[in-house]
Amino acid sequence: MMIRTVAIYVRLSLEDDDLFHGKMESESITNQRDLLTAYIRNSPDLAHAGIKEFCDDGYSGKNFDRPGVKALLEAARNGEIQCIVVKDLSRFGRDYITVGNYVSRVFPFLGIRFIAVNDHFDSSRKGDIDSIDTSFKALIYDLYSRDLSRKVRSAKKILAEKGVYINPVAPYGYQRSPDDKHLLVPDPATADVVRRIFSLIADGYTTEMVARLLNMEGVTTPSMTKAGTPSGHKNWHDNHWRPQAVYAIVRDRQYIGSTVFGKRVRQQIGVRKQTTAPMGDWIVVDDRHEALVSKELFQRAQESLGGTYKQHTKHDKSVNPLRKKVICGVCGYAMVLRGKVNRYYSCHTPRTVPDMDCFQGKIYEDNIMEMVVEAIRMCAQLAVEERRLRAVEREKREMQLHTLQQEIRSFQALQQQITEESRILYEAYAMDGSMSRTEYAEKKAALLVRREKAYEDEAAAKQRLESLWTGESKFVEKYEGLTDLDKLTEELSADLLHSVKIWPDGRVNVELNYLDEIPHTVVRNLLAAI
Repeated sequence: MMIRTVAIYVRLSLEDDDLFHGKMESESITNQRDLLTAYIRNSPDLAHAGIKEFCDDGYSGKNFDRPGVKALLEAARNGEIQCIVVKDLSRFGRDYITVGNYVSRVFPFLGIRFIAVNDHFDSSRKGDIDSIDTSFKALIYDLYSRDLSRKVRSAKKILAEKGVYINPVAPYGYQRSPDDKHLLVPDPATADVVRRIFSLIADGYTTEMVARLLNMEGVTTPSMTKAGTPSGHKNWHDNHWRPQAVYAIVRDRQYIGSTVFGKRVRQQIGVRKQTTAPMGDWIVVDDRHEALVSKELFQRAQESLGGTYKQHTKHDKSVNPLRKKVICGVCGYAMVLRGKVNRYYSCHTPRTVPDMDCFQGKIYEDNIMEMVVEAIRMCAQLAVEERRLRAVEREKREMQLHTLQQEIRSFQALQQQITEESRILYEAYAMDGSMSRTEYAEKKAALLVRREKAYEDEAAAKQRLESLWTGESKFVEKYEGLTDLDKLTEELSADLLHSVKIWPDGRVNVELNYLDEIPHTVVRNLLAAI
């Protein structure tokens, strides 16, 4: 098979400390890139190919929820690449089951060659695929990753207990000392904003009043201050101060010189999602850096907010399938649920951001529920019809699958035949002496052309085969049993409802999940506009 484009995939783990030292890219990523590029340029069968890079800097290999690897797999499915090169199997992933499935099944099916340089693995050598050595290495990488994560957690805890600042991002109002990355020093650009917030709250201002004042004055928010820097985050998009941000600052003991570690934790190795830890598990060490506010001012601010902060140990158990799902179409924030009997949603952004053209009225919870249920019922009817159409087309598709499978087997048989002809040709030249070197070179070149054509035909047939294999429809699976739905549950909302957007003119957009499989864009738009 002719290799036109080689993909190199490079990855660096979350634990790498180099990410937070002001470097846009870790040295390890650069080293991996140089190693892989040199390998490709020194390989006769790859040197002529173009190179396409995919990178995940700061992502764990324990799962495949990584933007770089997702783009890599999408390019593989689309036939944009014919070979993937990584430093070792652990760079591609540390989940040995998933890695093994891709290396031994998915990539061979797509006709993609996979090379792990340092592991001396090359899927073009049939003995490498599913070998005990390869499987054992993948398992070792998996176990090593888990052991390393536990050791990193333990080391961080020890440092935190000593009062060493190890959080990846400095809190608003501070920056890392240029002389000691584990020490916080006041940020000249934002420290006074923090001091002012504490003073205003201590003087009786509410968090809403403070947020409105800061917005009127155009003070940059914490997330926007860090945007475009190594401390930035793609999910930080607050362009305006909100009461919650003011509240979080005033409740933070770091502003009186304490270090606080462990407020959020990952429940499972390799999972990026974090949960709030109980206050009793937080590691707090006082008087570790310069305070921005005095302890007296800090205490006055706490009293103004109702006393010392107490973590809620019990979450609100009231049933609310629309929790954080009703969104203002203008500002993009979740609307607030009000009322006890006739509950309604309203947008609070205009209360803190002057001249914000958000929805100003009330939209009742019951009306939103009715719209969502109706949208789901419409999808359920489409799912039933989709199931019927799939049943009709299944027989036709199975015949096409059978034909393509026969074609693939014939191309593979032709490749074996050409290999045998090459062997006979070589014997005639090298052993019998019945053929000149020139004649042998010409006939061998012709055989190579035929074999390359057989490889390309096989790959094309496999692509057609993959396009026919649609598998089960998630859309049908999720919706077909809901034609008589009369009530939205929290479980259904969590699975099917993406959001409900409310616009200033009263327009409501119900956005549901799993609609990508619906064949008609017009139908999707109609559903979204209910």
